Amino acid sequence: MLLVTVTKVESLAVLTAFEQHTGQQPRLKTRRDQTFHDLGMVNGARVWLVLSEMGAGGLGGAQQAVAKGIEAIQPAAVIMVGIAFGVDAKWQKIGDILVAENLRLYDLQRVGTDARKLQIVLRGARPDSSRRLLGTCKNAELHWQGATVRFGCVLTGDKLVDNLDFRAQLRAFEPEAIGGEMEGAGLYAACQDKKVDWLLVKAICDWADGEKEVDRKPRQELAARNAAEFVLHTLKTVPLIGSADSHPRSPQTGPSTGKGIAASTVNIAGDVHFH
Repeated sequence: MLLVTVTKVESLAVLTAFEQHTGQQPRLKTRRDQTFHDLGMVNGARVWLVLSEMGAGGLGGAQQAVAKGIEAIQPAAVIMVGIAFGVDAKWQKIGDILVAENLRLYDLQRVGTDARKLQIVLRGARPDSSRRLLGTCKNAELHWQGATVRFGCVLTGDKLVDNLDFRAQLRAFEPEAIGGEMEGAGLYAACQDKKVDWLLVKAICDWADGEKEVDRKPRQELAARNAAEFVLHTLKTVPLIGSADSHPRSPQTGPSTGKGIAASTVNIAGDVHFH
């Protein structure tokens, strides 16, 4: 498994959550000129963390970081973990976890004129997340005792959004959106090209309403912690890699097909029993 973070607060949240679970400090390793954190084994899968620069494109951006990470680690799946903006404080709250059923790429647009008025039409894709990973999260959420988990469409673009009018425009493009962030398009493009399952899990840290700096540090820390802990909970609850009659694959043994999930049952405590 390869996890991807962007900001320091996201990275520290993941490192802390996995260290507390495994009881071992993450180890830094370099492969193909890229640095990774080896987070240890979780439920039969070795978990790695790679850091991306902000945004989908550009040098070190999400698309390049994920593509290079896939080449080096050869993961069965990639999960991007971190913080996002919410779209409605009336029915959402800071710390709510957003799991992307699909993404809405909004940067690719047609800007035209209709009846002498500005007309903007989105031309970006609306890719679906991995059905396998999404189903895993939905099953794990049944045994989750933490922050609210919301599944739905997540807006993604290279703009750091902190303006209420612009957020409203994005919601007009995609009324069903549950939030937005900046790196999902790069995650999708890299994984689609490499034929690797992908998922985006981020929690709400602000409302993109011009007040991003208000209580920024505690809100980001809460959101990052919630997202990291839910991803860890998911990996602990449902086995994503391996089968009942095979051993988990390490990066040195070659690429995985991503198939052959172990048959299992999960009790209320979240323990997994292989058949």
